[in-house]
Amino acid sequence: MQVRELLDVIYTAGVVFDGLSTSKPATDRFLRSGDTHGVRGRGDLALLEDLRSAAQTVIDHGGAPVTGRLVTSINASLTRSAALNPGRLRTAEQGIGVRTVYGRHEPPAMTSDQLDELVEVALTHPDPRRGAIALFIDIARAQPFEDGNKRTAIFAANAHLIAEGAGCFLTVPQSDGDPSVAAAFNEALAKAYIYGEREPLERMLFDDGIIDRV
Repeated sequence: MQVRELLDVIYTAGVVFDGLSTSKPATDRFLRSGDTHGVRGRGDLALLEDLRSAAQTVIDHGGAPVTGRLVTSINASLTRSAALNPGRLRTAEQGIGVRTVYGRHEPPAMTSDQLDELVEVALTHPDPRRGAIALFIDIARAQPFEDGNKRTAIFAANAHLIAEGAGCFLTVPQSDGDPSVAAAFNEALAKAYIYGEREPLERMLFDDGIIDRV
């Protein structure tokens, strides 16, 4: 498996989570050859390098079951555009949270054992697609790391799909021609964060985020 096979995961995560402005063709070219023609600035380059590293971490995992250790390794690969301490669980004393349209979200800090349990519980669903979606939501909502939690969550979800041979990927709902798609996703994510309303987000991810693996 090659990193470029995860193009749709990388591109949609970059655009929706971190404002990637580089086009999808330029992103594809970068993943294929490292060619930076069309990459729009150093910020985009750092982000693309991190997303490529996260994808490589998933690939190097070799299709083994997802664990808290893999989730931590994915976050630790985000060395250029995320936290000062990639791969380190945040502490309550740091007071790190995320702003949403419905208010600030700062869940309790987690231990490594709690992260392991979160992963195990999320992946009990018999349908690997549903399990991947649950894992994405649970990691994103728990915000276990100092930064890069949504990126970590989407790659962990795809590691599960690869491990299960599901024949599909989980992408972030997004349309270059229709910004309302990403806006609706972010609103659904905020509701899951603040109010625990998971069903609209789950439905959106299942209907608009699951794509067949080519």
